[in-house]
Amino acid sequence: MSEVLVRKSAVIRKRFPWGWVVLGGLAVLALGALAASKGAPVSVSVSAPTVFKAGERNPLVTASGYLVARTRATLSSKVLGRVSWLGVQEGSRVTKGQVLARLESPDLAASRDQVKAQLDQAKVDLDRAMKLQALGIQDAATVDRLRSQKLTLEAQLAYQAALLDSMELKAPFSGIVTQKLSEVGETVAPGSAGGANAINAVLVMADFDTLEVEVEVNEASIAKLTRNMPAEIRVDALEGQGKRAVLKGRLREIYPSSNRQKAVVVVRVAIVDKDSLLVPDMGAKVTFLGEPYPQDVVVLGREQVKKQDGRAYAWVEENGLAVQRFLTVVAENPVGLEVSGLAKDARLIVAPPESLKAGAKVKVRG
Repeated sequence: MSEVLVRKSAVIRKRFPWGWVVLGGLAVLALGALAASKGAPVSVSVSAPTVFKAGERNPLVTASGYLVARTRATLSSKVLGRVSWLGVQEGSRVTKGQVLARLESPDLAASRDQVKAQLDQAKVDLDRAMKLQALGIQDAATVDRLRSQKLTLEAQLAYQAALLDSMELKAPFSGIVTQKLSEVGETVAPGSAGGANAINAVLVMADFDTLEVEVEVNEASIAKLTRNMPAEIRVDALEGQGKRAVLKGRLREIYPSSNRQKAVVVVRVAIVDKDSLLVPDMGAKVTFLGEPYPQDVVVLGREQVKKQDGRAYAWVEENGLAVQRFLTVVAENPVGLEVSGLAKDARLIVAPPESLKAGAKVKVRG
């Protein structure tokens, strides 16, 4: 009898669909989790909108460029020669007229001394002839010839002095040496090309007091700019320096030409606030400023403004719920879109999921 019961229980265990029972249980658990997730709040991040206070200037155009010195020169010698002395290094501060380098010139010095000796003798001969003429001994023709000889030698001496002066390289303006292109013992020649491409040049210098920002502005935005309008300058090298990171500037010049390939116009911006860290070729970003705002203005990023049936809206978090706040786009600037209909202290939902619905529960991360 017991053997029959054991056989029946074994058959039941084999024929009972335990696998389906397990799968059904998992399905019930999944449905329960799905139902629970539908009621769970969506985790989101929030941020405050950008607010321009009344009196702050309206940003109109933003452009990037580099620092350049308006007064800059590549210096080369006037004549062919070998550098015998160099009195500056990179970073040396020089004043206008200061001797920066000299070329070897012993032959010119000897020639000048020879002419000077001849001139001294000519002066003595002329003085003696004039005294003899006064006594009636010397004729006028001889005196005139000696006077002409003296004037010729004076002109030759002036020419020799000019040649010797050309063997000295002098600073054309006060500034800082930015590059040294030759060393003592090297032969240099007059530059056959100007600017930084000068051949056999000696050095490059710039006046850092004339540093300004050169930017390229799109042709479509150039009509918004006027000369002397204010601007904010952010130099990459000053990022993280607090108040030093933002410099005041003004639009100095709009170049009267356009680049047909890039469709841009070159604009020069003078720096009002000078900083000792600024050097040529540093990267910078310029924001040109318009008239001050008459009242506080709320600005949203372009990605924060959505569209529904032609109406603009933004997702905000209010009392733990996702709210679709409709608004009006008033204007546009480089920062974003100026809007009305949104509180200045609104809690904007950052990167809301596509499945987010109005009235859904949300939980703010952090």
